[in-house]
Amino acid sequence: MNTNFNTCYKLKDSVEVYIQKNENRVGEFYIQFYRINTREKVLIESHALMLEVLPLLDGLHSLDSISQKLSIEMNSLHQFIHFLKTQNLIIDASMQTEINERFSRQIAFFDDLNISLSGEDCQKALESKKIVIFGAGSVGSSIAILLARMGIQNFVLIDYKRLKRSNATKHFYTHKNNLNAYKTLALKEYLLEIDTRLNIKTFEDKIIPSSDLSLYINDNTDLVINTMDEPYIGHLSLKIGRFCYPKNIAMFVGGGFNAHSMSTGEIIIPKVTPCIDCYVNDFKERLKDYHPTYITISHNTPSNKESENDVILGGCGSISACSLFSASYASLCIVYFLLGVDFPKTKRGEYLINQGEFFWIELKKHKECKVCG
Repeated sequence: MNTNFNTCYKLKDSVEVYIQKNENRVGEFYIQFYRINTREKVLIESHALMLEVLPLLDGLHSLDSISQKLSIEMNSLHQFIHFLKTQNLIIDASMQTEINERFSRQIAFFDDLNISLSGEDCQKALESKKIVIFGAGSVGSSIAILLARMGIQNFVLIDYKRLKRSNATKHFYTHKNNLNAYKTLALKEYLLEIDTRLNIKTFEDKIIPSSDLSLYINDNTDLVINTMDEPYIGHLSLKIGRFCYPKNIAMFVGGGFNAHSMSTGEIIIPKVTPCIDCYVNDFKERLKDYHPTYITISHNTPSNKESENDVILGGCGSISACSLFSASYASLCIVYFLLGVDFPKTKRGEYLINQGEFFWIELKKHKECKVCG
């Protein structure tokens, strides 16, 4: 690897350095580089002179100036710098571009993912992605909020419902001034407060078997997220997944619904994971004895004493922390997918809070599947 000695290198912000004396060899030290985000360690044995190099890798000193200041041979310095570069521990300070300071810690996190892109390139890549989200409820809206905070700028939101008082429990964008507003429009307003650069299209439509999904999903869509749980998330996922598969568009099916208030959801990637038909058939077998229940709650509003009816699908209790867990896990998987970072793609988990542990199932392709088998 060629090294330009006029280059100013900088230790990554996400790398900590620990030094320990080698008791068996005079003048030798152990240097441990610790990647904070991934907990990975790189341990080397080095001469004491190299310890003086590390503080000068600050993005201000060129290699030539370091060599002269420490009276160190260029060849030795070249070998040390070459090692640090191959281990992805330093960056060329001149390659750092002007980028919103808001993303500085996020960029440092991306720098540790060991992919071909730098942290800044990852950030730029995210900003160009196009996301379609079906459902602006507790999980869908939280995913949208998290992705917008991470820098994604292009969204399509679909939901026909309006906000009501009970949504204030789990819909983080709900407040007294947007009650009865369409969820999509209220969420759009909230997202634009995070980042005015966002490009957001909204549809206040109810998805039914005859709905034309091409109205919402363009061929340049990077990912579709389904969190609509009415009439049933499985039926809607089947419709959306079958539409996306031939277009080579991935879909993430959100967790956090009905009795699965702390589930992870799953991602469906054409030609990589099982298709939606495989998943539906798998869950059909696993849930053959499950029958959803419906509870109608009647209550009076203090202001006008008019009766309201809330129909809750599933009848299961939940809190905002459960929805946020599912949304946070989903958002991490989504960002990893969009950046090409490897992660478990065929597992679906449920956090059992009373046991403090995850229950995982492996989702497999069906050999008889006409779509992907």
